Amino acid sequence: QHNINGLTWGLDNWVYGANGGNNGSAHSVDTPDRDVSIRGMDFRFRPGTGELQQSYETTGGHGIAIDAWGRMFGTHNLDHIQHMVFRPEYLSRSPDLAVGTTREQISDHESSATLYQISPPETRVNHPEQAGRFSGSSGIAYYGGGALPNSYDGTFFVNDVVVNVVHQDVVRPEGPSFRASRGEDEAEFLAGDDNWFRPVTMAVGPDGGLYVVDMHRAVIEHPEWIPDQVEQGLDVRAGDDKGRIYRVVPREGLELTRPELSGADVQTLVEALAHPNKWWRDTAQRLLVERGDESAVPLLRQLSLENDSALGRLHGLWTLEGLGALEPELVQAGLEDASPAVRENALRMAEPYVMASPDVRDAVLRMDSDPDARVRMQVALTVGAIDDPRVSGVLLAILRRDVEYAWSRDAVLTGLAVEPGVALEALLASGDPFVGEVTDGKRDVTRRLASVVGSREDLEPVSSLVSMAGGSQLAPGWRAALLDGLADGLGSGREAAGVEASIRAALEEAINSGFTPVVRGALRVASSFDIQDTEAQGRAMTQARVRVLDTSLSVPERIEEVELLGLGSYPQVGESLLGLMEPRHPLELQIGAARAFARLADNETGGEVLVRWRGYSPQVKGIALDMLLRRVPLHELLISALESGDLNSGELNLDLEQRRRLLRRSSDDIATRAAVFFGDHEFSNRTEIVDQYLTEVPGLRGNESRGQRHFESLCAQCHFLRGVGNPVGPDLGMAFSKGTEDLLTSILDPNSAIAPEYANYLVETTDGVLLNGILRSETPASITLVRAQGETDIVRRSDIREIRTEGLSLMPDGLEQGLEYQDLADLLAFLQLHEH
Repeated sequence: QHNINGLTWGLDNWVYGANGGNNGSAHSVDTPDRDVSIRGMDFRFRPGTGELQQSYETTGGHGIAIDAWGRMFGTHNLDHIQHMVFRPEYLSRSPDLAVGTTREQISDHESSATLYQISPPETRVNHPEQAGRFSGSSGIAYYGGGALPNSYDGTFFVNDVVVNVVHQDVVRPEGPSFRASRGEDEAEFLAGDDNWFRPVTMAVGPDGGLYVVDMHRAVIEHPEWIPDQVEQGLDVRAGDDKGRIYRVVPREGLELTRPELSGADVQTLVEALAHPNKWWRDTAQRLLVERGDESAVPLLRQLSLENDSALGRLHGLWTLEGLGALEPELVQAGLEDASPAVRENALRMAEPYVMASPDVRDAVLRMDSDPDARVRMQVALTVGAIDDPRVSGVLLAILRRDVEYAWSRDAVLTGLAVEPGVALEALLASGDPFVGEVTDGKRDVTRRLASVVGSREDLEPVSSLVSMAGGSQLAPGWRAALLDGLADGLGSGREAAGVEASIRAALEEAINSGFTPVVRGALRVASSFDIQDTEAQGRAMTQARVRVLDTSLSVPERIEEVELLGLGSYPQVGESLLGLMEPRHPLELQIGAARAFARLADNETGGEVLVRWRGYSPQVKGIALDMLLRRVPLHELLISALESGDLNSGELNLDLEQRRRLLRRSSDDIATRAAVFFGDHEFSNRTEIVDQYLTEVPGLRGNESRGQRHFESLCAQCHFLRGVGNPVGPDLGMAFSKGTEDLLTSILDPNSAIAPEYANYLVETTDGVLLNGILRSETPASITLVRAQGETDIVRRSDIREIRTEGLSLMPDGLEQGLEYQDLADLLAFLQLHEH
């Protein structure tokens, strides 16, 4: 599973492979000095040439599936069916455009979906909370065999090796992507009543049967992730001589087909390209390309132009491409094909020809009104690299139509981000259809394009956008999106001396607008240019300090004012925010004020929160502690407070990652002084603590109500159960089926059996901020970290000074600190409560 796997011949004549969750680089044996990074990416290679490339953003799992039309799907443990929407290489044309991911979990029946097993329920020794749900998806197959009943054609099968089933997903288009639904409501396509049934991969044969590979093992966990005390009682190799392959066929039976295509003549192979079974089409295409027989070219031309089967026409075109015999007029015919899937593929084929062939280029640029959303998305991706004045009009037309599709927005923005200011002026022009209703999709486009403008050195387009946002011609929603986007891109540290008077004047007008989101955006831009202490800013802060205390306003309205205060200077707003952090205010307001206070760029903030520490709610303390640890200059204040006795280490309740920020990632002086109060040695071996609690806790009777309170305070930051919490880690919906010993071990010693997808990554930014979290996704331009409370950080690669992991879980060790044995018994009682 965690090796390179899933090698599959692609429709486009490349061989695709899954990364398996690995990092590092790879190279072709023909070019050992030409490494290709596959960190976060799957790969592909061209047989015969040795060419090796990144392919799609990896799922990190075992196996890939390519549907009949060349679209890529993958799987990974909990998220059992994912669509790789487009290749990340399209993002490279706009490296300053932040795109979090290029793949989508498409199941409509949740992550870690419930499975209907018929084998005796097993508890996973590594992740007992995942019992009875997708947790070990391994191997995904597209069914295009034509032998099973028609309802199975075009569906996907996904194995789960833990629950002993093969699951079926029926996939339907949803805009430019797909949505996957259960094949049956409360049953699986194939289930074994034997716990040793471990389906790991599948293939569809030339007979149309579904071939299922059963690894057949007693233990399916990786031994290195099984707690030592559990592994001692297991034979982890049991069954290694009992693997088998099952063939699934219709009830009436299916003749076993033994094709002899390797010796077939050219005519036979070309005819097989229109075969109803995908195996025949793929194999015939591969053999024709491998042979390189030019006598096939006339037959292939005829097939691609005249065959009644859209799949036959498509394979004809791609086979010609593989033979180097694809000509512009054939590409143009594909662009005008009746099948949207053929048109989608023809757009990819057109990319090498769009500049050399005016006819192909014209045909591509006419496709902005194609009736299919996925084709329009591919048009946007393809035209973004064309040097033609008509391109912007095509992209804008697609955007106006598909702006509420997130993937279409990403595709269009890869092209519009080349000249983002020009695009915004066109979209926000008076009378343009785009500028009517302010929607989430339109706001996202506006903000991201403005962010790209702000990230570049040229101040002229910045000035134009600030002028647009400062004026009253646009609705407040557009003005706020423009200013927030500019601030996102500008960052901090721009020279105020070079700012044009027009920018200052427009910012003053926006600050005086009276619309809080617009004022907030303008203050963010002013802060980026280090424009401080103007009269307009002072008036805005005074008004916000008054409005935030106005109890006639709703809490969300008051939080908007809090966010505005967070953009002031410490002398302006510090006391107001400190007051709002006190428990006498609504909790949401306390939390908002704490977050705003943490953003103040003044090191006095650390001293003030430490003075008031013991009067804060637990939620506010958590935010304040994060502020003290994220900003290295504040480490001195924290350690000094411990040394003076104003704080004690017990009330800080630092987890392993928090301790290591002081012990290993601060100055030598701080590390030495911190070591007086705590170390991280007690976390290095948890065996004694686990054994101690396993002796005391299982015999206690727990109380579910008290346990729920412990769950909400200790676990809900990262786990979801019965409508409460955040799905950062796996949800705990099947925790009732696990044993007390296994669950207690996982709680007390999470690092004894860590899976790579839950490893904690540490990122240091170029401005010295320390971030950490699970590395949820990577693109060429950015990474996405997710951490407690479900909060995410999208970090541009250009802003990263260092990224690393020490192979530790995001779930901290030492959860038992401050808890009695009875408290853990109560927590277990709540987790094991069976309400089904």
